[in-house]
Amino acid sequence: MDPESGAVTFEAALSEDELAEDSTSDTWWRNHTFNGYSPTGTAKAPAVYANDGRPEDFGALEDAGVKVQGKVVIVRYGECFRGLKAMNAQNRGAVATLIYSDPEDDGYVKGAVWPE
Repeated sequence: MDPESGAVTFEAALSEDELAEDSTSDTWWRNHTFNGYSPTGTAKAPAVYANDGRPEDFGALEDAGVKVQGKVVIVRYGECFRGLKAMNAQNRGAVATLIYSDPEDDGYVKGAVWPE
């Protein structure tokens, strides 16, 4: 969301596209895009990157004067349990947490990706 105009600049899909050439892309499991015990809803707010979502990452943001309260927090998978990432953001007043796989850790940087 653009903080000045309020316009939505990105809206995440809740599932990946089905691919005709990949029979595993259309399974019951592919739509489980949630974190257990997390509420359903839509969050519209500016985003803040919080590295791995650990307490020390939020501490570094605080030390730098970056506010998390009222923001969508973006964090990478790894280093701690994903539920703790969401809890750490929530405890600091974030309205949502997006967790993603960094290609540096889990993607093309590690080698060939689908379909190769």
